[in-house]
Amino acid sequence: MLNECLEVFEYLLKEKGDSLILGSYVPADGTYLYVGRDGEIKEVMEIKIDRKTKMIDRSNAFFSDFCFCDYHSQLISMNKPVDGKKVVHSNNYLSFFVKKESITTGKLTDELIDGYYDVLKDPMSQKYKKSREAARIYELFEAEEGKVDTQRLEEAREWVKTHIYSLEDVDMNKKDYLKIFFEEEKEKYEREGRRYFLPNIYNSNDYNVEIQNTVYGLPDNNLGMNAKKPFLALKSRKYPAPYLLDKGQAVLQKKFFDYLMNRVSAGECHIYVDTEQKQIEGFKNGEAAEQVLSGYYLHLRKGKTEAEIVDQDHLSGYRQKLKNPFDFQEIVLTAPKMREKYQNSYGRYHTRISVSGLISEVLFSNCLTAHYLTKPAEIRITDALLKRNILLARKVIFDWVYKGRDRGFAKILQKISLEMIKDSLLIGRKEKALWQLNLRWSFLEYFVQEGEGKMAEFITELTECMERKVLGNSVMPPADDREYYYAVGQMVSYLISLSKSKDSKQSLINPFLNARTDEYLKKRIVQLYKRYNYVIPEYSGRVKNLLAMVEGYRPDGDVDQEMIILGYASDNLIYKSKEKRDE
Repeated sequence: MLNECLEVFEYLLKEKGDSLILGSYVPADGTYLYVGRDGEIKEVMEIKIDRKTKMIDRSNAFFSDFCFCDYHSQLISMNKPVDGKKVVHSNNYLSFFVKKESITTGKLTDELIDGYYDVLKDPMSQKYKKSREAARIYELFEAEEGKVDTQRLEEAREWVKTHIYSLEDVDMNKKDYLKIFFEEEKEKYEREGRRYFLPNIYNSNDYNVEIQNTVYGLPDNNLGMNAKKPFLALKSRKYPAPYLLDKGQAVLQKKFFDYLMNRVSAGECHIYVDTEQKQIEGFKNGEAAEQVLSGYYLHLRKGKTEAEIVDQDHLSGYRQKLKNPFDFQEIVLTAPKMREKYQNSYGRYHTRISVSGLISEVLFSNCLTAHYLTKPAEIRITDALLKRNILLARKVIFDWVYKGRDRGFAKILQKISLEMIKDSLLIGRKEKALWQLNLRWSFLEYFVQEGEGKMAEFITELTECMERKVLGNSVMPPADDREYYYAVGQMVSYLISLSKSKDSKQSLINPFLNARTDEYLKKRIVQLYKRYNYVIPEYSGRVKNLLAMVEGYRPDGDVDQEMIILGYASDNLIYKSKEKRDE
């Protein structure tokens, strides 16, 4: 996977150069100073990213220069600093990065500054002498690109020691960075960046191998192979590292992960790499690529030092637009007030993203999309059933939305939707249950096999037929199992409505929602009837009609929980005369 992504990235890098990375580069918050060759400060710029929009002001004329210098002066990680005390965070003598609080608290001293520049002045003896492998890489670099410009280094050292404690244009009370850059040709910044990067670019130089004056090593990106993780080593090989790269490949991979870090820093955690079209696109949550002929999907998370790939998959013929649009239908009509509340949700949906938002809103109380990849222990949802169903369904729904994986999507929706509808009824939210039931049946129609009837037509016929039978003057038996279970739901709803206790409804409805046999249903209905029959009017024909339908019918199939739910959540026919009929 990574090799194919790198091929596309290398193609784009050759086409656009480092602007591919620097064009979307996001510097750390702080005050940036540009010092001219004469020692005067030529530019002071405050850089701060908007935490909500992930946007940054790029209008300053020096912004691109700051980005360039900052990018080539970054540490690979805090585990590989130039300054052993980890107070100075830059990597070469042309720049100096320090947190402002290190200055105000006295953590930064002249002694520490001298230590930083001493390492940069003679890296071989000061930093790499204890590592034969790192020393060899630096030796090859110095032979190819030359030694350190000690005169320029000393000028930078003197400027920092003279000015850093008394900068008038810098607000030292902010908890961000102070970054100082010295005017120099870009080629020199790139060279001094490489002087640091190449000996430190590998995960551990202990795994380096030199073949014909070319050093191969284990890259550091998203891989922490060390003594604490012996399980990552391939014990069956002479060299236990999973794979080795030469410096050119390692630098390319580093640049790719730098590019990914820019993307995720801007809030773009969904990355699509199209290997046929030779393009890479990044998207924020709630967005996705229109189409990927063939390639890869990467889901990113911003780590402390780099972009972390937390999920990846191969894509073939991915399309965001649905082949057949999804219609969310109001199959079961709700009360006028609730209909107005939910009306905006009904309609036609053309994309996977829009459907996922609908599922999150209707079934998961808008909690699904925010927790697609959240660690279970970090999901702050108090409703245990909601949390369990999010964990159960999120992988399948996520793959359907962002990867175009249809397998298992219909099945998980059928399972989850029924669970969430029951939960809504248990907490007394009948209208929401009908809203959810409409979504469930709309999906049933969307995935229905050719030749089966339309759900909306069937539900209309069912409810009209049951109204005639319940409100009629004589007992009429159910025509089939569906009518019977609808009658069961109506009967249960009526009997529970007779309870005077507000807190008992959950315990009363729960056995019916989870009943496995018709015998059990009838037994529980009889129990409820005996408990509340003293308040039932003696000459209530509707109650008698409904009760006769339930007692006199013997279904053939399994318990139809959906029809029980529909009957329970719908307007109760026994009370029909007390309600205003819809116009």
